[in-house]
Amino acid sequence: MPSVFSVKNLSVRLSKKEILHSISLDIAEKSCTAIIGPNGAGKTTLLKCL
Repeated sequence: MPSVFSVKNLSVRLSKKEILHSISLDIAEKSCTAIIGPNGAGKTTLLKCL
């Protein structure tokens, strides 16, 4: 399936702390994608970057 959205090597720093490191993902057409993880894992930060 072709990707409708793609991210390659996304990294985010706040102050001197790296919050997200080398995130890559492809979201396929007509798919359901979930971002899951524990509190403080960076889920909201990832979504804000998108």
